[in-house]
Amino acid sequence: MEAPLLLPIAAASPSSSGAATAGGGESSSASTGSIVARVVAVLAVAAVSLFAQHEAARGFRIDVINDAPRGTVAGRRFDLHFVSNGRAERILHYASRAVEEALFPDPSFPRKRVTRVTLKLAGHNLTADAAVADEVAPGDYVISLSPNLMRDAGDYDAVARAVRRGVARMWIWDGRGAAPARVTDAMVDYLASGGAGDEDSPAVADDGDGDAEKCMSARFLGHLERRRRGGGFVARLNRAMRDRWSDAAVDAALGVPSRPICAAFRAAATATTAAVLTQQQPAATSAGDRVAM
Repeated sequence: MEAPLLLPIAAASPSSSGAATAGGGESSSASTGSIVARVVAVLAVAAVSLFAQHEAARGFRIDVINDAPRGTVAGRRFDLHFVSNGRAERILHYASRAVEEALFPDPSFPRKRVTRVTLKLAGHNLTADAAVADEVAPGDYVISLSPNLMRDAGDYDAVARAVRRGVARMWIWDGRGAAPARVTDAMVDYLASGGAGDEDSPAVADDGDGDAEKCMSARFLGHLERRRRGGGFVARLNRAMRDRWSDAAVDAALGVPSRPICAAFRAAATATTAAVLTQQQPAATSAGDRVAM
């Protein structure tokens, strides 16, 4: 019986094998490059999206300008401590967020249109206030800081307080300019104090009148804010001043007549002041007796 005829198996050509290997390497390299390109594209899109979300959350563009004369101590300190490290922008952003939360707790409280805010160190000392807010164009505001704030290099709190006052004045409605200065000033004081009410705010007018407008101070606004759980009085008062000013705006925001509340607040403030003075008098008398002896 004859053995089966074995046919020779054709060996793969070295040249074809090498070509296949080279082709596979090129394909793998192209695939890796494509993956890297896709990852880079995804990261770029994510970065742009995060930046857009940050800008939308902030709500407006912030510019910081140093208008102080070149070479002055105030100008150099402002550049060093507030411009170069981004502190000025952060202070403005945090101040605005706090004021917006107090004045616009939900969409039923209409906001002002603010598209850009310029925080500027003024070229001269401001006499009226440490910070002044002006609308130079629709939605475009400039908050000017007095160079006096730069006297103490590390007094960041003074600058932050001034910025909060400027931001508060920027955001509050003023009845198209008709709201009394005592009302708007009290709102600025209240908002700048973080909603706690400023103990150094002016006392209520002592003229025997129970008019809430004359009661206006940061402390009185804080008192009205605490009357109802959840607060909201200052936000409602601000909303009432959007289009015009009315003497009934405080009553409308409070929901009840404000005159009796003002009278009671005035009486309590007077009694507290009298008690403090009474406590101080014996100490002063004792000190005088010791000097006489």
